[in-house]
Amino acid sequence: MSAAILITARLGSQRLKRKHLLKVNERPLLQYLIDRIRAEFKAEIGEKHAKLAIATSAEPENKDFGQFANEDVSVFYGSPSNVPLRHLQAARHYGVDAVLSVDGDDILCSTRGMRSVYNALIEGAKYVKTVNLPFGMNSRGYASYFLQSCLSGRESDVLETGWDRVLKESDVTIKEFTSAVDHSKVRLTLDYKEDFDFFKAVILDLGERVGVATDEEIVSVVISKNLHRINQSLHETYWQEFYGNVDKEAGHNAKR
Repeated sequence: MSAAILITARLGSQRLKRKHLLKVNERPLLQYLIDRIRAEFKAEIGEKHAKLAIATSAEPENKDFGQFANEDVSVFYGSPSNVPLRHLQAARHYGVDAVLSVDGDDILCSTRGMRSVYNALIEGAKYVKTVNLPFGMNSRGYASYFLQSCLSGRESDVLETGWDRVLKESDVTIKEFTSAVDHSKVRLTLDYKEDFDFFKAVILDLGERVGVATDEEIVSVVISKNLHRINQSLHETYWQEFYGNVDKEAGHNAKR
């Protein structure tokens, strides 16, 4: 059983230009996510059981992701506007049985959550996702055959925002996490300038621990230092734009 760990990212963001390449301590933000994944799955990647790749599209600006490519990390260029199709194309390209999907905006995504999804996939689950982790820490994954079945007839759809709506929830395996800390105000995803300021503050505070910091350690730093105040006001704006984009995509797909 083999899997691709796909970091979904593009450099065409209108709200925060080339956000994945913005630097903290002279390192692009995306490198922090790559390093955390590589540390968690060092054995699987080294033994060729797992393939780590940035899943992007072929627009010219995305060629700059090539700076991250090395013996452990590759860059896959797929569908420009259908994310699950891009994942399926990558699965076929790498010849893997399953995909662990991580959003490139989620710089400090939970490696514990990723591990739970990966293990479930290896054990034969069709579709797995984590819930109840702080916003920006959850991940999901699916068997390649399951993804293909969900995409049947929707290969030409625009599926960028909320694209997981095409996945059949009746087949999902839930990995639920609980926390003793209230993280409802914590926003760990990269969309706006305030989000960059937030990640910069958290990364600088964690220092050398950032590559292996646990969920609890990250949230503890955020809450104890009141760093969540940097970007917590964006919640309403984010969700308004999110659902607006979902509606636009639905309207486009209905007309084709």
